[in-house]
Amino acid sequence: MQMDFFKRNRDELSQLSKAEAELFNYTLRNMHIVKNMKIRDFAQANYVSTSTVLRYVRKLGFEGWTDFLESVRSSEESTRKPLLPDILHENSYYNDYLKNIIEAIKILTINGNKLEHFDQIMSRYPHIFILSRGLSGEVGAYASHLLKSIGYDVEILMHDYELFSVMRRIKREDMLLVFSYSGNNSTIVSYLEQILSVSTPTIVSVTRSDNNIIQNLSDLNFYIFADEIDFLGNDVTSRCGMIAVLEILLYKYITRQKHSYDNLTLSEHLQDGGE
Repeated sequence: MQMDFFKRNRDELSQLSKAEAELFNYTLRNMHIVKNMKIRDFAQANYVSTSTVLRYVRKLGFEGWTDFLESVRSSEESTRKPLLPDILHENSYYNDYLKNIIEAIKILTINGNKLEHFDQIMSRYPHIFILSRGLSGEVGAYASHLLKSIGYDVEILMHDYELFSVMRRIKREDMLLVFSYSGNNSTIVSYLEQILSVSTPTIVSVTRSDNNIIQNLSDLNFYIFADEIDFLGNDVTSRCGMIAVLEILLYKYITRQKHSYDNLTLSEHLQDGGE
């Protein structure tokens, strides 16, 4: 049985170069396309050589392109089956639960350009509008609390009448922060399309790793992994990965801001003659 793509390469992620990390990101976002690609097509789509692609797949622990494709196909099929995962019946559940969170954080740290982009957006101190629904709505509420605590002006859009108000007020320098595990929530997508019809705020989203509508509409997307769980027709998939990514982003930003403030205070102290 082909080993799951995500589980197979967890330990190899730290070995990827920046260019190879981009190939990994492309694979995750486009598994439905990559699963049928020839190595030349994959290389052309990413503007790299086939030898670069081979180094990439071997660093992930695969023997070659065929082995890599089999794993991608198997994993892509499993992501379309939101059933109770077998892992819940295994002793390894706790380890895999933590690995999903750790993997999201690892990829976040690999993508240093994304962290820098997020910092640039936050340094403008934008007015932040949060879009989220269902279980992800709880993450949105938590994000609102954190952001307000560190000085940002935040609103959560919950109802249609709030959307109409926002559409009259939203500006290009504002930010839409979107939380949607599937990345395809019809209400959120509709809201985004209506907002984009009147303005072009920066859209930052947190979704699952595969290609989805909200990710494609976003200026900046962070993705997570989770074992999808459907119980009695209800989505009870863990959102802890979303919270972890959110906290890492904000805590790293707070740390940098505090460092800048400490340096400024020291500089002022020295200018005053150390009094």
